[in-house]
Amino acid sequence: MYLQTVTAIAVALAGTANAYPRDPSLTSRASSIVKGKTFDRFVSIWLENTDYSKAAADPNLKWIASQGITLTNYRAITHPSQPNYIASAGGSTHGFTSDNAGTIDASVQTIVDLLEAKGISWAEYEQDMPSSGYTGNYNNPKTGANDYVRKHNPLISYDSINTDPSRLDKIKNFTLFESDLAANALPQWMFITPNMTNDGHDTSVTTAGAWSKSFLQPLLSNSNFLGNTLVLLTFDETESYISNNDVFSVLLGDAVPTSSHGTTDGTEYTHYSMLSTVENNWDLGNLGQGDVGAAIFF
Repeated sequence: MYLQTVTAIAVALAGTANAYPRDPSLTSRASSIVKGKTFDRFVSIWLENTDYSKAAADPNLKWIASQGITLTNYRAITHPSQPNYIASAGGSTHGFTSDNAGTIDASVQTIVDLLEAKGISWAEYEQDMPSSGYTGNYNNPKTGANDYVRKHNPLISYDSINTDPSRLDKIKNFTLFESDLAANALPQWMFITPNMTNDGHDTSVTTAGAWSKSFLQPLLSNSNFLGNTLVLLTFDETESYISNNDVFSVLLGDAVPTSSHGTTDGTEYTHYSMLSTVENNWDLGNLGQGDVGAAIFF
């Protein structure tokens, strides 16, 4: 089902990384809204490698928690980072056990297949990815800072995505989020990955929390973002490998009733719950993987 490779493929991918070069200014206006049962737009934002208690104590993440429902029993799937991202899109780690670059056979379905079958628009927004549709790793040639990394991109390892130019157009540089927002052209399903500075990977939860609040606060009053929107802010995994992998996670957005702001939910969720929630909301069916039976958010 999958072909996992080691670092050699990373070099090959970097060398042919833009086999399908896209215009960085390219945007795809969201088509007519497909109404869902409980929300009409789903946005997931992933931060990095932080134990629950440390994240919950951060002042900016506390503010985010006050705007929604904190999921106190939400668990990542595994360690390290990449298998969690892959699982969030395809319902399985597909044999990935490391952060080494690899690919997954085009016959393997992802959430994109289910969304497209129902006419639901989607996109990823990847901060500091050098161009939309980029398939390799990237190192800032001037500073080495603020890097985009392939391992934090959930869809790019799937051959059903990375060999399809029309789908690669929807793997967007993060700068296009602002232009899509201004044009009222945001899709109904979004995955947002901050760079290695802002997600806390190369910095701290303090940096990640500050970035998250600065990004989300204006959106929570922006009519082009809202409109029965559900946001999940979560972490890919814990820093500690000996913990239960419980990660700080919050549901917010105007799909969450005001009366639920500042509350908690102790239901056992995992990254597979992202899939099951979206599948249930739009009657998409399922991938026949870890999404089956995973608890839905609501």
